[in-house]
Amino acid sequence: MTLALAGVAILAILTFAGWVVFQLLAQNGRLLERIERLEQAVDALDPLKKSRLIRDGLKAGAVAPDFQLPRIEGTEVSLAQYRGRRVLLVFSDPKCGPCNELAPKLQQHHAQRAACDIIMVSRGGVDANLHKMAEYGITFPVALQKQWEISRLYGMFATPIAYLIDEEGIIAAPVAVGPDRILALLEQSGVVWHSFKPRPRQARA
Repeated sequence: MTLALAGVAILAILTFAGWVVFQLLAQNGRLLERIERLEQAVDALDPLKKSRLIRDGLKAGAVAPDFQLPRIEGTEVSLAQYRGRRVLLVFSDPKCGPCNELAPKLQQHHAQRAACDIIMVSRGGVDANLHKMAEYGITFPVALQKQWEISRLYGMFATPIAYLIDEEGIIAAPVAVGPDRILALLEQSGVVWHSFKPRPRQARA
């Protein structure tokens, strides 16, 4: 009788333990499912998080992607129309503080007929950009991308950044990030212009 009761008790304990384990596994499964849904929701808010897009900028020596965009004042501008000329391609935003610090200095270089042309690709509304252009007296071309479509081509979603592009449409130096590096790149454009181009291999004797 005692052994029978003991067996029943053990069986009850094992059954209860199994039920507890089952409940814990079920709760863990639901928890993992919730975490997965939460991660999916976060990824939906930030589609660049897990993308395989280049986001640290195109490298020196790469071909600069061509584009055609509407200018803030009307008409259009494309990179192709500057072929044969040196270009500083600047990515900006009227709501970006460092961009607004940089803009009048770029205009100063442009007014002094610097060694290369300046094209600015901006974001935001037309009115906000027109206001900034008027505030800083900008006369070089300012084009407007709708979202990040041109930034995507150049592999970096940030402002201000700039690329130095040579007469053949090749990126001549690593991407410059921030006003100081952009201005330094502009100052050195006549010195380092060909230093990043790969040298042709010489045939061995």
